[in-house]
Parts: sequence; C-alpha cells; structure tokens
Amino acid sequence: MASFDDEDSLKSWTSVNDSVMGGVSKGGFSRSADGTLLFTGELSLANNGGFASIRMKPSELDLAGTAGVIIKARGDGRTYWVDLRLADQIAASSYRAYLKTTAGKWQETTIPFTEFQLQAFGQKLPAKEINTKLINSVGFTIADKKEGKFELELAYVKATNTADVDSEREGGTIVEVAKAAGSFKTLLAAATAADLAGVLSGEGPFTVLAPTDDAFAKLPDGTVASLLLKENREQLAAILKNHVFPGKVTLAKALEIREAASLQGSKISFQFHDGRVLIGKATLLKADIAASNGIIHVIDQVLIPQATESKPLTATQLMELAIERGVPIFNEGNIAGCAAIYEITIEALRTMESVPKNSQKLLAKALTDARAAKSLRDQAWILREAIDKTWASINKE
Repeated sequence: MASFDDEDSLKSWTSVNDSVMGGVSKGGFSRSADGTLLFTGELSLANNGGFASIRMKPSELDLAGTAGVIIKARGDGRTYWVDLRLADQIAASSYRAYLKTTAGKWQETTIPFTEFQLQAFGQKLPAKEINTKLINSVGFTIADKKEGKFELELAYVKATNTADVDSEREGGTIVEVAKAAGSFKTLLAAATAADLAGVLSGEGPFTVLAPTDDAFAKLPDGTVASLLLKENREQLAAILKNHVFPGKVTLAKALEIREAASLQGSKISFQFHDGRVLIGKATLLKADIAASNGIIHVIDQVLIPQATESKPLTATQLMELAIERGVPIFNEGNIAGCAAIYEITIEALRTMESVPKNSQKLLAKALTDARAAKSLRDQAWILREAIDKTWASINKE
C-alpha cells in the first residue's frame, strides 16, 4: 500500500497544513537514510489553526476484500490520525482512526476498517461503512491541540485480510482480551478453577480455541458445575488444555496444516465444510483475535477430548506427553512453544493430589525460577528438569 524504498516513492505524497485556513503550523515529509518516511514539523494553534498532515495522492489501491491496515511507525508519544480517502468523497472529508505512539519506540499497529469514523472539517458525520474498492489515499494528521514540534517515522503502510482487535495495540493478554469481550465468563472461571489462568496470562505465545458462554451452556445440565468442583480439577484441566496450542497458529496456518495436537494431546482438525470453518466438531465464529501473548479463535462448542470422556491422564502420562510434544518443537527452534508446554504442564501437575508434596514444592520453585530466567532456553530447561525429577519421584521402583 505504501513503502518508501526509494526517492521516487515520495512523488506520490503531498502535505496539507492549516495554512489553507489561515493557520501557521508547519508540516512536511522527507525520506530518511534508512528508507522510512519522516513526517515532521511544528504545530501552532495561532490564527485558529492546529493541524498538519501528509497524504498519498489519489491512486488506484485495489483494496477490495481487505479488512484493515497495518502501520509500522515510530512516534514521539503523541496521538495522530490515520486518514483514508475514497474516490466518491468530498475533498474535505475522510475516514479517521487514532494512531497512538510511544516516544522512540517502533510499533506495528493493526486498525480494522470498522474503527474508522467518517468526518469532515474535524466533525463526525453519520456512520457509513467503508467501500474498500474506492479507497484511493492514505494519510496522517497531527491535530492534538498541543503546540510544539512533532515527528512521526513510517516504515510502511499495508492492507491486511485479517483485522486484529484493539487488544493487540493495548498489549492485552489472552485473559485480558477474554475479560474485555464479556462473552467468555465460563471459560475464565474454568481456567481459574484449573489454575491455568495464570499461565494464559504469561509470556506464551499460545493459541486458544475459546468456547463462548453459549457453548458451555450447550453441555448437559450440571456439567459445568461438576467440572468446577475441586475433585474434578484434573478433568477440567485436561478439557481446557484441549483448547490450547503452543505458539501462534493463525487461521490461514491452521487450514494449511489441517490438523494440530493440543496441549492435552488430542488431534484437532481444521477444515472448510458447507461454507463454514470447522475446528474439530465446533464452528469457528471469529478468527485471529490478537493478544500480546498469542491468538484467540472463538468457537461455538466445547471440545471434549476422548481422554477425559473415559479416564483423565495420570500425572505420569501428562509428563510423558509434555516431553513427547515439547522435545520436537524445541529441536525445531520453537523454544517459546516448548517452554509454554512445560509451564502449562507444571501448572496442571500442581492441581493433582497424586503428586507428592515435595514434588509440588519443586514444581512451584521451578515456575518461580523459570519466570525469572533471562532467556527462553533457560526457562525451558529449568521447567524440563523439574518435570524429569517429578517423574522420577512418582515412578520409583
């Protein structure tokens, strides 16, 4: 959509400041030695002014079927506007969305088209859905009513077919995103009861299949209440782990690989069927909801693994499964995914009455030490050593 690899790329850009209305703000653009676009200047509120902007000259961008924009920028801590203009709009109007920056820090921000508000002369107009076929310009405006110098550095602007939610920009964890959504109360209660909420708030990354409250309501009467009982925590943990994968598995990747093993060990399939995306037996309701530590896919059913329908995994089986799943991805270079498997396994072991108290203390210390470790590799080995020692303690001859 817009990159700045050479000087010619700037020929398609122009600047428009409040001088068109009698103001005296200064704003312009240049290309840096690193191949980025620098939007710089000084904002003034004199003469009823107060804005500076740059924009791409109208051209055919061919954004039909896209869902949002991704912007990589480094700002000065001020908030800018991202402006989209359409071929059928009046010159003074645009669709606007906020672009928040952190001083001196590069940030990749995804903004769905649904967050852009139609406006003219700074005044909001009645909501109107963006016709992506007609988008012919993107631009940036500073108009935060704060006098002084400003600087916004842009690496690129590109369209995306999957618009991530605002939680990614705010840095929300999977648990925080789920809480904000308001439709995963049962899932969060279950994760808390199984002592897994802390893990899903950790570094990750994780991919979570999130059943809605309505999905849990489809289970037979009394099922959820029974699972939340202390004596059934092992079974509950196994069910929840059947909804978690190590690493980030986007919908596109899931449909490419067609099947993946959950942390519980069950194989979960991904396929198109009758115009729907099926994940196991559940229908996908929403995909690729981004969080700071992973991705959420919303589904309409709870995926009960075969292992829990008959008999929950023993502590020994759980540890052996963790090693079986963790070692290959560690050797493939996915250290974070391996550490995530070991971490969630240890959290589950700590809920099992069959694990001796001395092993419980060992596991708790390993979690503390791992979370204080400086590298993911160190974290993985600390957790693995605790699992090995616990396995040896339980399986003494």
